[in-house]
Amino acid sequence: MIRRVAAFAAGVLATYVLAAVVSTQMILGEVAALGLPVDFRDRAAATLHDLAGMAMAYLPLIGASLLIAFPVAALVLRYVRLPRALGYALAGGAAIWALHLIMIATFGMHPVPATRTTLGLALQAGAGLVGGYVFARITAGVSRTTAQ
Repeated sequence: MIRRVAAFAAGVLATYVLAAVVSTQMILGEVAALGLPVDFRDRAAATLHDLAGMAMAYLPLIGASLLIAFPVAALVLRYVRLPRALGYALAGGAAIWALHLIMIATFGMHPVPATRTTLGLALQAGAGLVGGYVFARITAGVSRTTAQ
């Protein structure tokens, strides 16, 4: 049980860190495209600022999304023959994709600006893929009797 909780935390954290970093870098790329200088120091400072600043809102939303996705993946994997890591990765990616579509529909805007483009939305979902993979790898070999 402790291993699953730790794996879940690691998957959520991996998703959050990757999603926040990608979001920051995409926005800074747009700033640079406008002709404004953005050096490494600016990128590092903005990334650290966003990692801290987005944690209160975005991190819990990612956690809630994956808390739904991973048990659904476990259920689906009982009936669909897929590699376990792929199943959890797909669940993580789908959860983050759905999270953003729900937020856009709910708020009528993109709360994470990087998702204004298809590439940005896909990269956020890619962060979920990584988080699902991390969860699957850490929990590999955990028996069903231990998990229940």
